[in-house]
Amino acid sequence: MLLHELVRLEKTVDDKRRRRRHRLNARQLRAQLREERRAEQALMEIRVSRLC
Repeated sequence: MLLHELVRLEKTVDDKRRRRRHRLNARQLRAQLREERRAEQALMEIRVSRLC
């Protein structure tokens, strides 16, 4: 019985770690996409300002 509880606890901890890691990866991905959008916007503003 005790062994079963330890195995279940270890699985729960592993699942929590996996979810946390996934959340961090998603956060990093969103930040990277945000930076790329800012860079593209800045380039477009430069191009438009040269046309005017």
